[in-house]
Amino acid sequence: MSEVTSRGFDGFSDAAIDILRRRAESLASEGQGEAQVDLMSLLLFRLADEWYAIRIESVREIYNDYSITPIPRVPDYIRGIVNIRGEIVSVTDLAALMHMSGQLEHTMDAEQSSVIVASTEECVSALLVDEIGDIVEVPANALEPSLATADRGQADWVSGSVYFDGRLVGVINLEKILTPIGENE
Repeated sequence: MSEVTSRGFDGFSDAAIDILRRRAESLASEGQGEAQVDLMSLLLFRLADEWYAIRIESVREIYNDYSITPIPRVPDYIRGIVNIRGEIVSVTDLAALMHMSGQLEHTMDAEQSSVIVASTEECVSALLVDEIGDIVEVPANALEPSLATADRGQADWVSGSVYFDGRLVGVINLEKILTPIGENE
């Protein structure tokens, strides 16, 4: 080893030095190219037959073991509250909020569904969903505006869409969904 370090590159042919230089430049440029791609991490979930996503930085946890306590005089989309390790959190039924029609699994047996505990600076809520999907990374510039053909009841709650794994996924506008009650009206 000391023999190679004491000689430096003198023991290598010009061709070998040129190959090593090109490899170093290639590796350096690959690292720069990857750093320039701005990725967005999303948690996928299903409501009825449609797939949606929420930005992962807004997800506190996924919770499965809970019991909903109904509360009176709240909008229909607030299913009640749950106690998560001493913190009282409202449960938001996304399908009811978004006026989704059709037979929804979670409307029949809400306490068997998973909830995504999500937060903004103003609010925390457990979002009732039918199925939790994967966490995926997509380029931030892949987010497209919501489709003009979307149902108006749903379009207000979706900030855009991404095409992932052969399907169009609506990205939830969490700031709008978690606006405190009374400010949406």
